[in-house]
Parts: sequence; structure tokens; C-alpha cells
Amino acid sequence: MSAFLCPTVQEQNQLRGKVEERQRAKKAKSKIEAADRKRLRDVDKERIAAIEEELAANKTKREAQTPFQKVALATHNLSAEDIQRDQVCTDYLDGDEMLGRSTYNDKDLVKGLCGEGTRVFNKDRKLWGTTNHEALGHLIRSHRWHPFGVPEEWHAHLLVLAAERTEALHRKTEATNMVKREASMPTVSNEDAARIAAERERGQRAALLREWFTVSTPEERAEIETLKLNDEVFLDKTQGLAELGPVVGSSTEGRVLRWISIEVYGERCKYERDARYWDNAFMATVEAKGRERAVKRLKSLVDTV
Repeated sequence: MSAFLCPTVQEQNQLRGKVEERQRAKKAKSKIEAADRKRLRDVDKERIAAIEEELAANKTKREAQTPFQKVALATHNLSAEDIQRDQVCTDYLDGDEMLGRSTYNDKDLVKGLCGEGTRVFNKDRKLWGTTNHEALGHLIRSHRWHPFGVPEEWHAHLLVLAAERTEALHRKTEATNMVKREASMPTVSNEDAARIAAERERGQRAALLREWFTVSTPEERAEIETLKLNDEVFLDKTQGLAELGPVVGSSTEGRVLRWISIEVYGERCKYERDARYWDNAFMATVEAKGRERAVKRLKSLVDTV
């Protein structure tokens, strides 16, 4: 019991070594996680840059083509029917509104598939339609709505072209949103980074201390108050005193009381070979004086912290 209450200098050093080793491990883990996050951000930036570069190159290529080149490209290895199919589907997708035929009984279903905010109704032709290429795919696959002006045998090709445009739009939107998010992220100076790291380290140390210490009991708090040591700042400073023994498994108040009881016990031991040792009144006085000296010595130790 006495060995546990009064650890040797070597045991204290071992305890401190374990604490420092855990702190170093946590700090190394934080650095590794930060490096991983930075690597992922760099990968996202490269992917966004590649997408933007591809979109810009395709746009430049399309704008640079002359009408003759466009015709030559479209007619390369294509039959006359394929050229006509591509032209009809492209014109349909390029229109301001993509209309289709449907029955009156399917009106509510078609209206829902057209999409909220992208649904259109042509009063002259009495046709429902959409302005969204993704909604166009839902409409065609429902088999309740048929694109106006596009033969049924070309619907599959129309779906392929619509899907390509939808995917391109999604890539562009994703790249734009990523750039906006990167631009909105605040830059951190070296001073702020150091301050944040110090605050994180203090927080980790406090969490570690909370794992070690236990809450004081009402009896411990009452005894501390009797000794007039119930000062929060004073008690906090006692945590830095190695003389008070291990901190694991004890509250702040309990650790102080444990040390004082050991000091009092040491005073009692001085009279073990004295006949007055068996005099309860005398020994009570010895304990009271020993307790006073222990409190005084504790205060002097705290002043050095």
C-alpha cells in the first residue's frame, strides 16, 4: 500500500514517459490525418482541373469547326440514314422545349415526369414537354410519352445523346461547385495555424486528464473545506506536484487528503516506542499538529509551482 501511495522516482518517470508517448502518438496521428486530407484535396483539384480542361478543349474544338468541317465529321463513316437520325435528334435536344405526345389519362404521370420547374406545355400543339435532358430520359422510358417529331426507332439513340448531355452538365456543375468551395475556404496564416495547434494540444491534454481523474466525493470536499484548502486555483496547482503521488484513480481533493494522511501517519510513527503512543488524547494532539504542519508544507510546495 505504501509503495502505491509513494511511488519511487523511477515509477514517476515511467508514468510520465507513458503519458508523453501517448501524446506523441496522438500528435503523429493528427499529422498523418492532416496529410491525408491535403492529399485528397490535391487529388480533387487535379480532377477538377482535368474536367475543366476537357470541357474547355471540347468547346474550343466545336467553336473552331467550320460548317463544312461539321458536315464532314458527321458524314464520316455514317450512312445517310444515320446522318439524318443524328441531325433530327440533335435539333430536338437543342430546342428550347422538348415536347411529346401522351394520352389525357396519363396527364398527371407525364406532368410529374416532366419535372418541377422544367415542365412546359405548348398551348398551340397541346403537348406536354420538358426543358431538362434527364427528365427527358424518364419520360421516354415510361412508354407513356413519345417525343414529337422523332421516329420511334430513333428513341434509343435520342436517349444516348440525352444521357451524354446530362453527364456533361453534371461534371461541369460538380467542377464549378468544387471550385467555389475551394475559393470559399479561408486561408490560415502560420500564426493562426500555430495557435490552433496549441489549442488542440491543450484540449487533448485536458481530455487526457479527465480520463485520469475521478470526481471528488462529498466527504472529500467537506474535509478539504475543514482544512481551508477549498480554493480551486490552489487545488489545480497541486496537480503539478509529484510529491503527492500518482494521479490515476484519485480526485484532486482525494489526492491532497491522501498525502496529508501519509504525513500525519509519519508523525504518529515517531512515537511508536514512546509510552504515550497509547494515550489517545496525546496522539490526537500529535495528529492535529502533524496535520497543521502538512497543510503548511503543502502550501509552501504549491507556491513553488
